[in-house]
Amino acid sequence: MSYPQGPQGPQGPQWGQGYPQQGPPQQYPQQQYPQQGYPPPGYGGPQFPGQQPPKKGNGLMIGLIAGGGALVVVVFVILAFVAPGFLLSDDKPSASSSATKTPLSVEWGSVLAGKFMLAVFGDEADKAAESACADSKEKVRAAAKALGDRNASLTAKDPRAVSPELISVTMSGTLNYESEFSTTMEVRREGEDKYCIVSVSPLPPA
Repeated sequence: MSYPQGPQGPQGPQWGQGYPQQGPPQQYPQQQYPQQGYPPPGYGGPQFPGQQPPKKGNGLMIGLIAGGGALVVVVFVILAFVAPGFLLSDDKPSASSSATKTPLSVEWGSVLAGKFMLAVFGDEADKAAESACADSKEKVRAAAKALGDRNASLTAKDPRAVSPELISVTMSGTLNYESEFSTTMEVRREGEDKYCIVSVSPLPPA
């Protein structure tokens, strides 16, 4: 048996559907929950106005280093004006020291005088010439021969420097075992450690 249905009108609200609200919809604040993997506020999260971020010790260390560098620069500039000599290295020789040669070794006067007197005693004029300078070999040979012919017996005194490159040695003794005689030998430096006989004078009379 069927019953008559009333006129179809707009369907009423169904179950689960909301009713129309009057006025603008109200907004409710949603509570924020920290997402997984992010720390909650206050543990490294966003900063709020008025809160100072934590400072690290690196800033202080950098400031000290920078301040120390500035101090070093100021001291360097002051020393450069007050004592400019400190900029020169001590390892570099000065102009005065580089221009100065090795001091003259006066002992070479005694050494060469000894060689010459031995050559005279042995009548070896050529041996005496071996100790002479290149431009004085003939003169030194002749002096050794002249003294050897007169049986010279000589003794050398202490040498002395007469110039930066010249040494003088006095030799005295006897001729023919009776006549007193004295002569002077000059020794010249030709290098840092090379010395040679320049002359022997005066010579005994012929």
